[in-house]
Amino acid sequence: MPHTTNPTLDIILYCLAGIVLLIIGYRVGKWIGTLAASKLIASKEQDLFTAQKSFKSLYEQELANLKQENAGLHEQVKTLNERVEDYRKKAAGFGGLFNTGGKRADAMYALLLENEALEEALYSQNEKLKQERTDALKEQMRSAGYRRVLMSQLLNDERIKSYVAEILADDKRLPGPATEAPKELPADSHPTS
Repeated sequence: MPHTTNPTLDIILYCLAGIVLLIIGYRVGKWIGTLAASKLIASKEQDLFTAQKSFKSLYEQELANLKQENAGLHEQVKTLNERVEDYRKKAAGFGGLFNTGGKRADAMYALLLENEALEEALYSQNEKLKQERTDALKEQMRSAGYRRVLMSQLLNDERIKSYVAEILADDKRLPGPATEAPKELPADSHPTS
């Protein structure tokens, strides 16, 4: 090792060289750590991007399937509505034994439409009444529960218990154990009117 004739100067130079080596080591370590962290972050971002991309493609595929199914269902509803309309017209003509296209067939068709509308209104009214009955029954059940709680509280009250005990103790107020039925009059004695 190089050295000078002055041992103090040698120690100072060795300390400076050590500090420079520590700083260089710190910088190199920091640079290697940053590089490793950036590689880790890049790999995690790539994994996230891949997962996100696959979820997006799955979402788009499901969306396309639902749109296709929805379009098919709309077409089916349209076809069924047309068939129902044809059946109505046929029922108006055949049901009334009228020729198709006549005024009587048109009147029968209008009556069929009105009947369907009335049936729908009746159904909706029945549903409404059903809901009202259910609500009324729930209200009655709540009211009965309230009365039950109230009676329970009344019967647990000490004053009421003492009144009941007092009445039970008073034999004059209670009916006898064997109440006799009124005696019938003999057949030969009738009251005079």
